[in-house]
Amino acid sequence: MTDFNSFRNAVLEDDDLQEQVIFIINTATANGSGLGDGIATLAKTHGYTITSEEVYAHQDFLGQDGDLTDFELELISGGSKKRSPC
Repeated sequence: MTDFNSFRNAVLEDDDLQEQVIFIINTATANGSGLGDGIATLAKTHGYTITSEEVYAHQDFLGQDGDLTDFELELISGGSKKRSPC
């Protein structure tokens, strides 16, 4: 498994990482740039080695495992809701 896929799986399993990814996406969208570098930097702080080029090359990662996860649906809808503990 590549570091990108390992990081993707880590994000799908961790609400805090998901919130950080959403923040990076929202900031990059507002600024018009920075998505690849932001995600790559976040991955690096969590022990994964990915490049901004890999981030852009895998932009179609949503639904790779079949059905979309709740997090992936949130990304598509543009939501940034705070998750409440169960």
